[in-house]
Amino acid sequence: MFYDLNIPLPEAAGKAGGHVSSQEWAQIAQTVEQARVLGYSVVALNLTLQGKLAPEHLSVWNTTPEFKNAQLSWDRATGARVGGATRSVGRGKICVLRRLTAVIGDATQGHSLASVDGAYDIVAVQPTNDAMLLAACNGTWDAVDIVALDMGQRWNFVAKQKVVTQALALGVSLEIMYQPALAGEKTRQQWVSNAAAVVRATRGRSVIWTSAARRALDLRAPYDIANLGEVLQLNGDLSKRALAANARAALMHAFTRSSTLRAVIAPKHSAADESEGLAKKARMAS
Repeated sequence: MFYDLNIPLPEAAGKAGGHVSSQEWAQIAQTVEQARVLGYSVVALNLTLQGKLAPEHLSVWNTTPEFKNAQLSWDRATGARVGGATRSVGRGKICVLRRLTAVIGDATQGHSLASVDGAYDIVAVQPTNDAMLLAACNGTWDAVDIVALDMGQRWNFVAKQKVVTQALALGVSLEIMYQPALAGEKTRQQWVSNAAAVVRATRGRSVIWTSAARRALDLRAPYDIANLGEVLQLNGDLSKRALAANARAALMHAFTRSSTLRAVIAPKHSAADESEGLAKKARMAS
């Protein structure tokens, strides 16, 4: 299974009172359908916010339309989560998750993540300075699954291996978005520099590829992206893992974090979950 955990919502959606128009939803739906056609099994719609987070930011999902050949991880009527990383998806369909990315410049913004944790399938932070990168990597905030760095802009900090390995030890992934690699020459050069820095700091471990594609035309097939890893001296196996096993690990980290108490005590499964498990065992035995 291949994953693309970053199909962004419009920038205006992350602002106070922000919303997504029907035309914008239609474009997002086209991008999701193109991802399915290209061979992706799971995608995440990404809401990026700056400033302190609040539960009212969830209202942007109230206008979600019905997606063709897709299974959503939330109820369109209530906005409540109904599945996520462990939910089974019908044959020929793509699973659509919700992701939150918080652009964080001071610690108070990070602490506000707790106000919306549980509403999203996966939570990422985008630090803007050294101190916030350290906080994102060392477990200061519990609700972090992915550290997302702006791959198209020059950073005012260094992604040091000593700092990044703290995130890897906690099961937190680092993201490499490939959309800037498709932009102008200057942005492409910056992308190569930034992405190579992530690969060096992680040694290719716990890295995930995402598209950050705002249009269907910006998406690339999984094996095309895996080959892109050669530019960064990321070998073929590690590059493919960044689209598959590593991305799934990021989702399971999010599921474990939100569905268990300190990753030890899991909640009781519902009767529906138990009956589904029994039915699966019966099919395997037959």
